[in-house]
Amino acid sequence: MQKLKNRSKLDIIHDILVSATGGVKKTHIMAKANLSSEQMNFYFNTLLHHSLLDAGRDPENNQIYRTTHKGVRFLQCCANIKSLIAPAAPVRVNQSELLYL
Repeated sequence: MQKLKNRSKLDIIHDILVSATGGVKKTHIMAKANLSSEQMNFYFNTLLHHSLLDAGRDPENNQIYRTTHKGVRFLQCCANIKSLIAPAAPVRVNQSELLYL
């Protein structure tokens, strides 16, 4: 049985912003980010308030949400941080020694 890991708030925000990069409905983001409606309301209000997410309308007049430029910068910062803390890759120095970079 696989052990489930609780996501951090930053992980949830990341998942929401990634899901909304193309401009999608709230239910699409909720499903892609695996959120309950209670979580969705909390995070949406927070992301809208901090201008990481923007609300608008599609051509059929449906309410859609899109990641803002500020939200894209947030995602880029997350990627940079993840690259800094990624597990070290072993490099073979000679037959018997491994060096971790």
